[in-house]
Amino acid sequence: MPNPDFAVHCMTSKKIANIFLLVSNGELTLIDTGNSDELENIRSLVDDAGHSLDQLKRIIITHCHTDHVGSLAALRQATSAQVLAHENEAPFITQESPPPTPRSGIIARLLHTFVEPLSRPEPCSVDQTLKHGDAIEGTGLTVIHVPGHSPGNICLYHAEGRALFAGDAIINMFGKMRGPIKPFCWDVREARRSLTKLAELDVQTIYFSHGETVLEGANEKIRSLAETLNKG
Repeated sequence: MPNPDFAVHCMTSKKIANIFLLVSNGELTLIDTGNSDELENIRSLVDDAGHSLDQLKRIIITHCHTDHVGSLAALRQATSAQVLAHENEAPFITQESPPPTPRSGIIARLLHTFVEPLSRPEPCSVDQTLKHGDAIEGTGLTVIHVPGHSPGNICLYHAEGRALFAGDAIINMFGKMRGPIKPFCWDVREARRSLTKLAELDVQTIYFSHGETVLEGANEKIRSLAETLNKG
């Protein structure tokens, strides 16, 4: 990214989900926390970036699934960082409400019924709730609400750097960009419709929670995916 005051560092949580550390104008922001027991790995990520964990200013959560919030409670206890999440997602993170049951067929519902209680992370308070279009102070990031994978699923857009942190709205695995995997998606149709919001953005770089970063042709790839998934 061209802005020297905005750096992105990445680690993969147990080879499943990427965690991103953003350094912007000296402030540290973490996007998601990976699975459980990642606290020391996150500490190493911050150390390797030339900072210390106690400098962490905020943690932005893209959605409530355990591979994104598994270490949130531990990290919240270890730092004074503020936790930010979409207003529709906050009740699932605090566990004031149970996580939403998928609407996408019996297999997805059965997986949710049997697997979710076994992998449920510790609850955590949310300090600031977000909504679509919010600018997150100190980061240059804008919240893009893309419901579907979960009700409060978000992406984060950095307009100056033309960068998109896609969360699970789009994944880039097995050599192909695609929408969320159906068995783990709350509402597949809504997720596909949400991609039209991303197709309207000017994007050069896509950082995925699952998969390798795309460094070129991002605009065309997002628009093509949105058109393909929303045909008819």
